[in-house]
Amino acid sequence: MTALIIRLFVKDSDKVRDPEVRQRYGVVAGLVGIVLNICLTVFKNVTGLITGTMSIVADSVNNLSDATSSIVTMVGFKMSGKPADREHPYGHGRAEYIAGFVVAAAVIAIALELFKTSISNIIKPSYMDVSIATIVILVVAICVKMWMFLFYGNISKRISSKAMKATALDSRNDCITTGVALISVIIKIAFDINIDGYACMIVSLFVIYVRLLVLVA
Repeated sequence: MTALIIRLFVKDSDKVRDPEVRQRYGVVAGLVGIVLNICLTVFKNVTGLITGTMSIVADSVNNLSDATSSIVTMVGFKMSGKPADREHPYGHGRAEYIAGFVVAAAVIAIALELFKTSISNIIKPSYMDVSIATIVILVVAICVKMWMFLFYGNISKRISSKAMKATALDSRNDCITTGVALISVIIKIAFDINIDGYACMIVSLFVIYVRLLVLVA
């Protein structure tokens, strides 16, 4: 699928040192991220609200943040593809690195919100009305995010992009985030025990730790 998308939408895809080609890669990757993350946001938010599972709602907000980050990354690549001018005699290449930094910072911000949500949910657990359908939705979401991880990782290697690498890692972390929410749903169905708040706390701390590693790298 990745090879097909690149072949269809990235002209001269083998010329990865060409700024215009790198820009095309960034725009295509950004558009894929925007579309898929918005779809995940809608499905998870509706599922979370219907079932009363706050970890899923928080995870949907995380996907919305990912969609915003995709826009930032796309803009960063478009800027980096511009030629040098008087104000930027060495070109706009640093815009791509700035975009990668913004992606990491945005994820940390949403993780902090997740952490605050988890504390509230531990103090006052929300009512959960989950079912097998909830599990199916979360499994599909994990599969989508795993594909996105492979997709961004492939592009990162092709064009040696830190911004794409950061986005790939974020997609992988989203698999873990949704996986923890999935575990809490399974435990609720199997044992009627609500660990939703604790699940949110574990996820948020993990995401903050990983993103901090990216920022200091």
